[in-house]
Amino acid sequence: MRLFSDATVSVSDPMLRRAYALAEQGRGTTSPNPMVGCVIVADGVIVGEGYHERAGGPHAEVVALADAGPSASGATAYVTLEPCNHFGKTPPCTSALLDAGIARVVIGMPDPNADVSGWGAEYLRSQGIQVEFATDATPFAEQNEAWLKRQDSGLPWVRVKLALTVDARASMRSRRRSKITGTGGSAITRRLRAASTAVAVGAATVDVDDPKLTVRDDRGVPANRQPLRVVVSRTSVPPLERAVFSQDPPSTVLLTSSLTDNESVLKLQQLGVDVFRYEYRDGIRGALRTLASTGVDDVLVEAGPGLFSALWTDRLIDELVVVQAGGMAGNAAPPLYLGSADATGYDLAPPMRAVESGISGNDAVVVWRPLDAKTLG
Repeated sequence: MRLFSDATVSVSDPMLRRAYALAEQGRGTTSPNPMVGCVIVADGVIVGEGYHERAGGPHAEVVALADAGPSASGATAYVTLEPCNHFGKTPPCTSALLDAGIARVVIGMPDPNADVSGWGAEYLRSQGIQVEFATDATPFAEQNEAWLKRQDSGLPWVRVKLALTVDARASMRSRRRSKITGTGGSAITRRLRAASTAVAVGAATVDVDDPKLTVRDDRGVPANRQPLRVVVSRTSVPPLERAVFSQDPPSTVLLTSSLTDNESVLKLQQLGVDVFRYEYRDGIRGALRTLASTGVDDVLVEAGPGLFSALWTDRLIDELVVVQAGGMAGNAAPPLYLGSADATGYDLAPPMRAVESGISGNDAVVVWRPLDAKTLG
């Protein structure tokens, strides 16, 4: 996900570019499925379009074909991901394309699943449909990088957001709620939450800051679509009266270890909170793997020092968004990072590089990714 650049400019075909933009409308709602967009083109004119809105709902091709109606016969379908050729919660999209009389299909990227890769394209070709793939699949892979990561590793895509002072402090005092960034930082937070399948914080943050973890506009009005709220805990359960455990939508998950007191867990479950356990010895990696097993492709972590340090030390951060305000916290402020230095001898050995930057209100924003990650196109 890009904050300050437009990924569609790297898609050369204008119809695939439109399909890409449509797919983006499903960001945050399609897990455990990928984002997919589709346009139907007849005589150079778009006659139908659609995107996959949520898991269990109709796929992009089906929505676009319904929008096109009879105009789909003899037309070309442009779709960002290879159409499925198997029954899941919905019938195969290849059948829908055939039944509609589509003559040609242009695909952004192949399905990476080894069990189904190529089947959709091969089947369509076997039925006399012309099939082509985009010359560069990179933009489409980037769009679904979270889904691809979970498919490949069993872990969710982890995006961490930090609000820092110029002297890199995340709060003014230990165990005291602090507001660091201004309206610009708040706008970035709203945008990141709105685009995320889940938003997670540590138990300490819930206890101290009492966040709602919801998407609200600048007047405080909740958005219609809310991410899953996740509280990550090793052994402690925050007070039950905290806002994140309220029964109002969205739903909340406690992700906690096998050592957490069963009675405390039961009380949360009685409030309607879903509880998922991971083995204590597996640490934060085990917690994330457990979250991914529930179908969560991506998670935005608004981390305090403990959770951030665990994620950084284990190299589990796929993207780090740092929002920095123009002020100092001073010597009394606690450090953000509690681990050892990234160093070779006395020299810094950074494991991340900056890939985007910009200004939001009065705040500066820098997006970081691991050095070995692909460059944003």
